[in-house]
Amino acid sequence: MRLFYTRIFTLGLLVMGLLLSSCSSVDDEDASLLPSPLPDFETTLKIKPLWSVGTSASIKGAFSRIQPAIAYDKVYVVGSSGIVEARAIETGKKIWSTETGAFIESGVAAASNIVVVGSEEGEVIALDAKTGKELWRNLVSSEILSPAAIGEGFVVVRTVDGKLFGLDAKSGERKWFFDRNVPILTLRGTSSPIISRGAVVAGFDNGKVALFLLENGKPIWEKRIAQSAGRSELERIVDMDAKPLLVGDSLYAVTYNGNIASINVRTGQVNWQREMSSFQNISTDGLRLYITTADDEVKALSINGGATFWTQKSLLNRKLSAPVVAGDYVVVTDFEGYIHWMSVKDGHFVKRQHLTSSGISGNPVVKGRYLAIQGRDGDLMMVKIPETTYQ
Repeated sequence: MRLFYTRIFTLGLLVMGLLLSSCSSVDDEDASLLPSPLPDFETTLKIKPLWSVGTSASIKGAFSRIQPAIAYDKVYVVGSSGIVEARAIETGKKIWSTETGAFIESGVAAASNIVVVGSEEGEVIALDAKTGKELWRNLVSSEILSPAAIGEGFVVVRTVDGKLFGLDAKSGERKWFFDRNVPILTLRGTSSPIISRGAVVAGFDNGKVALFLLENGKPIWEKRIAQSAGRSELERIVDMDAKPLLVGDSLYAVTYNGNIASINVRTGQVNWQREMSSFQNISTDGLRLYITTADDEVKALSINGGATFWTQKSLLNRKLSAPVVAGDYVVVTDFEGYIHWMSVKDGHFVKRQHLTSSGISGNPVVKGRYLAIQGRDGDLMMVKIPETTYQ
């Protein structure tokens, strides 16, 4: 039932019926749906924000997962109104601000000296990462809900109608697209593609992940991670909204109502898989995978076989972000604006911070020793991550 409180579905009339039916279920199951209270623990991590500032990047959409990006000694943020800002990573000082005039849902991507955002109307907009000057914009088929992939001369975006577009990074010219049918009922969201070694990996709403040639979009292989099953439309949702994770030749992917799997990226063969339900990105420290499940358990899994190292169950129903690895710690945020720090070793809590009562949008972002978190009201916090000591 948690689904009704964290996601929107694509069919308007069906949504209304589902929400109405869920109301009676909530009355019957209040205890299981209420957010867990904040856990008590002894704070053992002494850390303060490097800086915290207000920005123009406020979030209006109730289900937007907009998040910042870190690159070129800057942190880039965007709000629903389309204002993109660049701030100095060490001080938070504003370097530039650009109004795109578009309603943004995708969050920011920054690489190859450009900053890219995607709009509700299907516009892909590229700005100069140094100056904020608009370089190009191009229209794709529909709404863009996840950050683009940038690399090797391309910008690749996923749209809500099941398409994958490859655009020239310098001009925005469309080079190719791939079309995949969208199931009748899906979660509101799409996974971000990834670019690596002349190829693109993307997940789709039918529970499949696929590898494409970057140059022309030609499919190389496609693998189903989850099979639609169950008596109801809800039970048959197997969206892959989590960004695939590539570690060496192993690709990790997870679906809602399905599985988490390790796949050989060269052959498409499954190394291992186990049952798991999530719509959040996976992270890793090279030894373990960290994942937030659909019911807000945080888990650490073996990167080689998927065995569970530990599970943190004290944050159920708090609408957690994806976990990120910050040195010796795993960090998640929640709907009340709290930032939870856990030990990578066993998942025990070491620190809790509060950014904003408006809640936190999207996922925390880590680059090197910097951790950036964006509040729904536009507040932006930067934390300098302590040096790693645990192996």
